[in-house]
Amino acid sequence: MKFFKGQNAVDFSVRDIYGKEIKLSDYKGKKILLGFFRNVNCPFCNLRAHQFSKLREAFEERNLQMIFFFESKPELMLKSIFHRDISPIPLVGDPEKIIYSMYGVERSIWKQMKTSLMPGTSTAMKEGKRLNLPEEKDRGASANLIPADFLIDENFKVVKAHYGEHINDHLSIDEVKAFAGLAELAGINH
Repeated sequence: MKFFKGQNAVDFSVRDIYGKEIKLSDYKGKKILLGFFRNVNCPFCNLRAHQFSKLREAFEERNLQMIFFFESKPELMLKSIFHRDISPIPLVGDPEKIIYSMYGVERSIWKQMKTSLMPGTSTAMKEGKRLNLPEEKDRGASANLIPADFLIDENFKVVKAHYGEHINDHLSIDEVKAFAGLAELAGINH
């Protein structure tokens, strides 16, 4: 099931990679960025998570909570220095893709192949690989999983549902900054 603007977010209760319970409805009254990434080794996804980790404090000051899902096992994520450094943003390993399925996150061979045709792909891959990603490959990862992002308001309504058109397609950081009320930082990359 795909989500659209105005729908209620679907609640879930999961454990993050540290075993802390994360229940989406506990964040009612806050703005939420719910991000669905590929796997622990994906340079595109990890580059994006790195960019957002630098904005965490500013977002939290504006009442925006980020929750990030990876399709990797929590044990593999915990082996990664990079993923430990993103904390305290809740990181959830969902290798069975249960929550991915609840939010309509898709797989697409066509969209996966389309990524190689996008400008800047090789540059992003090089940048992402410099992030000290785990050497151990995620054998259960889906090569064709396409990322998705959801902006959820304080009343638990989906303000924006963004389903990627390729592996490196997420909501723009400026759009998330504007949602958080940080329009003055739009266009400034941290």
